[in-house]
Amino acid sequence: MASRMRQRVLHILPDGSAGGGATVVLGLCRDLVATGNWDVGLVTAPNSPVAEQAENSGIACLPLDFFTSRFDFRLPGRLAQRIKAFRPDLLHAHGARAGLPFCLPSLSKTVPLAYTVHGFHHAKRPLPMRPLGRLAEGRIFARADAVVFVSNGDRFQAKRERILPAGDDRHSVIANGIDPTEFEGLVPFEERFDLVFAGRAHRQKNPFFMVEIMEALRGSGIRLRMICGGALEPSLRARIAASPARDSITLSGALPRDEVLRTFLSAKLYVLPSLWEGLPIAPIEALHCGLPVIASNIPGTDEVVIDGVNGRLIDRFDAADYAQAIRDILGDEAHRSRLAAEGRKRVKERFLRSVHSARHQALYRSMIPFSEHPEITDLFGRHPLRRTAATYED
Repeated sequence: MASRMRQRVLHILPDGSAGGGATVVLGLCRDLVATGNWDVGLVTAPNSPVAEQAENSGIACLPLDFFTSRFDFRLPGRLAQRIKAFRPDLLHAHGARAGLPFCLPSLSKTVPLAYTVHGFHHAKRPLPMRPLGRLAEGRIFARADAVVFVSNGDRFQAKRERILPAGDDRHSVIANGIDPTEFEGLVPFEERFDLVFAGRAHRQKNPFFMVEIMEALRGSGIRLRMICGGALEPSLRARIAASPARDSITLSGALPRDEVLRTFLSAKLYVLPSLWEGLPIAPIEALHCGLPVIASNIPGTDEVVIDGVNGRLIDRFDAADYAQAIRDILGDEAHRSRLAAEGRKRVKERFLRSVHSARHQALYRSMIPFSEHPEITDLFGRHPLRRTAATYED
C-alpha cells in the first residue's frame, strides 16, 4: 500500500481564549500548514477566538468543550470521536487538561502522542490540588511518547519533582518564538504610554500588583496601559477605580493580537510581575518591538530577560523595587536604547518561530514509524529511524 505523502497531526488545546499559549500553538499550526507536508487539525473550545483563527488559517477545527465540569466522564469518548474523524498520524496535546484524557483506557495507545508542558500550574495551587496535579503530570509523562518543555525551567522542575524520571530521554526543550513578518506594517497608536502590561486577568500574571507599582510611582507622570481580560477583570477595574493612581492607568480588556502589538510599539517599557511562567511569549514580542522588559525573577522569564542586558529582573514582589527600576530606565534614554537593541538581538538569536517550528517537525518525523512513511527524511536529509526526542534537545 502506498504511503500518504502528507502526514496528519492533530493538536489539542482546550483553552480557546486569546493568550500566549494560543499564539504559540496557532503559530506552530500555521507553519506546519505552510510547508505543504502536513494536514493539521486542532481540537479546541467551540466558538472561541482560537477556533475562529484556526479556521481562517486553513487549520481543520474540531470543536470540543473541555470545561463542562471537572469530572465530565463523557469527555474522553468525545475526544476519541474527534480523533477517529481526523485520523491523525500523530497527536500533540498542550497542557495537562489536554493530556490527561489519554491516560484513560478509552483513548488507547494507538497513535504516537507528543505532550507539551506550557508551565506547571499545579505547583501554585492549594492543597490537595497540588499533589493531585503533580500526580496527573506524572501519568501524562508516562503515557506520552515524547515530552516537550518550552523552557529549561520547566524541565528542571519536572526533574526536581520527579515527574520526569531519571534517565528518561523522551524529552526535549523547544522554546516559544515569534514570526517577525507578523509585525510588518503595524504602526503605533497615536496615544502613547510609558509602560504596558499585557496578560490574562489571572493570579498567575499578578495584575493587582501592577496597581501597587503605579501607586509607588504616583506623582511621577508615568502612565500605564493594561491589556488584561479574564475572570479577574471586574475586580481589577474596581481596584483601579479605588486607587489614588487611577488617573495614570488605562485598562482595556482582552484585545486582538495586532492591537496588543501596536500598543507595544506605542510604549517605552513592558512590565510583567508574574508569579510563575513556562516561557512567556509577550516579553519576547515586546523585546522585538524595542521595549526593555522589567519582570519578576522567575524560571522561564529569566530565559527571555537577562538582567541588566535587555531589561531588569526583580527578586522581590516589592512595588518600590519595581518603581525604582522603572524610573532608572525611563530616566536614561541612552541606557533604554541599549537595552532595546540587546532585546531585539536576543529575540533574533533565540526566539524565532521558524527555527522552533522546524524542530517540532523533526520531532514529529522521529515519532512516525519509518516503515509507514519511507519517503520522509529529517531536516538534514536523513531517515529518522525512530530517534528519541532527546536528539533535538538544547
